[in-house]
Amino acid sequence: MEWGSVISYLLSNELRLFLGLFFVAKLTQAFPYRRALFFPFLSGCLVTVLQVTTQATVSMIAAEVAILAILVWYYLREPWNRCLFLSFFYEIGAGLWDYLIPAGLGILFRSEHFLKTGKPEHQLGIWLVRLLMTGAAVLLSRQHRQQGHKSPDVISFVSKPAILGLLGAVTLSAQTILPLDEELTGTWALLSMVLLFDLLFYRISRQREVERELAQLKQEQAEILERDYQNLSRTYADNARLYHDLHHHIDAIYQYLTQGDLPAAVQYCEGLRIPAQETSQAVWTGDTALDYLISSKLTLAAQARIRTRVNIEYPHNANIQSMDLTAILGNLLDNACEAATTAPESLRFLNLTIRRINAMLIIKVENGYLEAPVQKNGKLLTSKADPSSHGWGLKSVLTAAERYDGTLRTEYADGIFRAVVTLSFRPGSIEEAKYV
Repeated sequence: MEWGSVISYLLSNELRLFLGLFFVAKLTQAFPYRRALFFPFLSGCLVTVLQVTTQATVSMIAAEVAILAILVWYYLREPWNRCLFLSFFYEIGAGLWDYLIPAGLGILFRSEHFLKTGKPEHQLGIWLVRLLMTGAAVLLSRQHRQQGHKSPDVISFVSKPAILGLLGAVTLSAQTILPLDEELTGTWALLSMVLLFDLLFYRISRQREVERELAQLKQEQAEILERDYQNLSRTYADNARLYHDLHHHIDAIYQYLTQGDLPAAVQYCEGLRIPAQETSQAVWTGDTALDYLISSKLTLAAQARIRTRVNIEYPHNANIQSMDLTAILGNLLDNACEAATTAPESLRFLNLTIRRINAMLIIKVENGYLEAPVQKNGKLLTSKADPSSHGWGLKSVLTAAERYDGTLRTEYADGIFRAVVTLSFRPGSIEEAKYV
């Protein structure tokens, strides 16, 4: 094989490995580190050496599968069996089109040179495949940017070339223009069918994982609701006892004052202030569950000496369920209170804003933070010691928001962490808003 052909196949193999890492990352909804992009180029040298020395397609594909699986496992931190599964079937898909395009060009131009490795015509067909794969990668990236937080359906995207590959393999097996290896053509037709079935299997398995994660989120949400309900029940039970025993308290204070024991009277009144303060901080939005939740969170913030500010304009009778609002605000306020307790005195604050803009409900929670939150792959990481049992708060918020075509946006700047949730609701269900 000439040096020009060796260089051509070297670049082609490097690009094939790079695109494999890209597509697997998209399928797993992960993002590789930038330094991972250099390894496909190094690995392409090994694959090219095997291709030149052994002339065996099987050994080359096996090497690519192993290299790609190791790269995916190391940089994307996906389970090893999934890495091997996706790498293997990516190689099947790429190898299928590396066979179909040169064979199709050979039939079109009635030349067997397109099927012979090392020939310029065959290299032309391979580079045409790489060009199409690169175009598909660019199109997928563009869809991801256009759809924002909603990732495109990558499985449906890659299923289309798999279906076309099956049709192409069947068509080649039936043509009589150019003599092809019937066994090889039949093998690729069978592999294309296997590829389609495995894509379907992968879609089902991913769907089951999503359903399992949603079930865990619902359990977390139910635990939060139960905890808030217990806190609110205790608060309002204390208030009920306070008002029920009010005349007893008045008698006790009167006795201290008539006896001239002013310090004792002041101390007695001080003990009655906490329940009264909790009641005075009540927020009224028209949604009972929301009122109780916000009031209890503000009380907890005040007890932790966190400055609070609330500005609410909430539409009555909107089609937003109280359970979803409770999940959103409960998680955001819990995170804000916990973060604000670690902030210096100047940043020890919590601001809650709820605003209606046309048919959109905007929920914004701001709080001081000691240091910038840690992010990985564009996602916030929990700062708690056991990440496996934490970090579900923002996931629960996003799950609830997406039921109303909503979004969750977080940002950190100058010691202030900001979380903004946007929800859509039916304008026809809006009555006059109440201001707090």
